[in-house]
Amino acid sequence: MILISAIASYVGHGAFFLIALYRRETFLKYIQKVIKVNLLKLESLMERYGIASIFISQWLYGFRLLSAAVLGLSRMGKKKYFTFLLISCLIWAVVCTYAGYFFGATIKKILGNMKKYELPIAAGVLAVGFILWLIRDVKKVRNSGQNKS
Repeated sequence: MILISAIASYVGHGAFFLIALYRRETFLKYIQKVIKVNLLKLESLMERYGIASIFISQWLYGFRLLSAAVLGLSRMGKKKYFTFLLISCLIWAVVCTYAGYFFGATIKKILGNMKKYELPIAAGVLAVGFILWLIRDVKKVRNSGQNKS
């Protein structure tokens, strides 16, 4: 489990780093259209913390892959980046895996056997997800109708 998590993280971050490194202009155009994030803030984080930013960015929700791309845009050396990325991904995978097992065991102790709750919980999650998606879709349709008038 740890190895799979580390490899997946390493491949994903590495891909974004390389895309940003080799397709800089295309990537910048795309990212500015799609993602509403302040690239200057991310760049200043990367400049301020250097190699440590590789480790820090693993823990920033919503910035993990984008921070890899910003490091690619900064033209950090590939060998340096991939070496520290490997270490960072391994640490991240170990911490997250053990945290998951710990919290899972704790919840199991508190709630007991979850087998009887699995189906209702899954159905509830799906229902809430569908309702949120439907609300968002209805708002989009209403907003596009208001923009035309």
